[in-house]
Amino acid sequence: MRVKFVIFDREYHLKAKEGEEYLKIVASYVDGKIKKIASSTNEKGREQISILACLNIADELHKIKEKNRRAREKIQQLMERIEKETQ
Repeated sequence: MRVKFVIFDREYHLKAKEGEEYLKIVASYVDGKIKKIASSTNEKGREQISILACLNIADELHKIKEKNRRAREKIQQLMERIEKETQ
């Protein structure tokens, strides 16, 4: 599936197996991040603004992955504790 989107005032044609609605959500999220950074910085270059948005999104992703890792670790500990108590 190929879908047309506008991100940071430029048109893109994206293709993904997830479907149009998913692509809309992702494109809207990226566009929002870029516009937020563009409005909060003195930087005017599209490339620099886009890189800053990428870094912000990567930071969010890393924090979520770390939080998930800690949650899986805690679940594993709880499962081990339950197993010990039921033996």
